[in-house]
Amino acid sequence: MEHAQPNPRARIHALGLPETVARVAVDGGDAVHPALSYRAEPIGDPAWSVITESGRTDLTPLWACGTTTAFACDDGTFLEWDAEEDEPWRTFPDFEGLVRSLLTDLYEDEEPEAARQEIARALLPGRPTDRVLRPEDRDASEA
Repeated sequence: MEHAQPNPRARIHALGLPETVARVAVDGGDAVHPALSYRAEPIGDPAWSVITESGRTDLTPLWACGTTTAFACDDGTFLEWDAEEDEPWRTFPDFEGLVRSLLTDLYEDEEPEAARQEIARALLPGRPTDRVLRPEDRDASEA
C-alpha cells in the first residue's frame, strides 16, 4: 500500500541540492539519463516506510533502487537505507560521497564511461567530478 506523501521537491531545494536531484526523486533517473532507469528510480513506498518506521523526520528521500533509498539528512549527511533493515547501511559525509556510490553501481553495471560522466555533471553541476567518477574500492570498505 502506497503512503500518501508530499512532493519532496521543496525539501531537496532547501537542502541546496540541484534541480536535477528533485527531478530524479519525483520523475525517476531516466528523466535525467537512460542509464539511471534502474539505479535511481523515483521515490516510493520503501522510502516513506523507512521514515515512518524509524521516526526520522530529518530524512529527505532522493532516489531508490528496489527497497534501498538514498536520503539526505538535515545535518548535511547522506544515507543509503534498505527498508528491510533497522539502520542505514551506509553513511556519507557529503553529497559527493553518495553520488560516487551511485556512479560505482553504474560502473559495476558496466555502463559506459561517457554516461557516467554525463550523470556526474548533471548531479554536480559546476563542481569537479574527478573524485566521484573514481569507483569505490568496495572490497576494502567491507573488510
